Amino acid sequence: MGKRNKLYYPSTQIIPNLFTYGKEWMYQDGIEYVGYYHRYIDGVIMSGANYLPDSSKTLIPYAEVAKQPSNAIYDTLKRKQTYVSPYQIYPIPIIDDYEAGKITRYFLKRRNFSAFQDIIEINKDQYKLWLQPNSGIDEYLYTAINLDWKLTGPLRDNTDSDNTVYGVYDTNARMVALKDRSFPGLRAFLTNFIELSIYSPAVDKKYKDLFGK
Repeated sequence: MGKRNKLYYPSTQIIPNLFTYGKEWMYQDGIEYVGYYHRYIDGVIMSGANYLPDSSKTLIPYAEVAKQPSNAIYDTLKRKQTYVSPYQIYPIPIIDDYEAGKITRYFLKRRNFSAFQDIIEINKDQYKLWLQPNSGIDEYLYTAINLDWKLTGPLRDNTDSDNTVYGVYDTNARMVALKDRSFPGLRAFLTNFIELSIYSPAVDKKYKDLFGK
């Protein structure tokens, strides 16, 4: 039986029913795993489509153990202990962000995966950990991006004979489409282009009053 970092995870922190055909995960004893598995928001990977206390086992990134049986397993386990697991966050802009008119957002996903379900939003500190070579968040297992997210200004682009004032909705939509080229799945993950902005119903009214028109 494998061990999870927490006794309980809400369903929003678990991605079930994933499948691997091999060369991706293995048991901690070095045996390659093929079949259904599930993933937790803190980076834990376990066998089985869903968690079963008596049968689910911890999985680690696959290594070609046949070439160097002892060293490969040791190196994989060592790397697992060296790196830290990413976790999901939800950004909350502060008044400085609204004054600047934008906020930088950071996103992470497993390499070679394009499904938006495998994307999580992280913070700047985690992004810095991902940038650290051979430490922090595993740059071989994950890929990451950052993007500027517009918070203030007109809702839509406003063009007259002299110039264009770029709107919140249209600017964020263009940015997501651009980043999706190198980070597939982002367009399906980010669909609310007024999120966090002064046009969002969830944003504090004081920011709407200060920076709205």
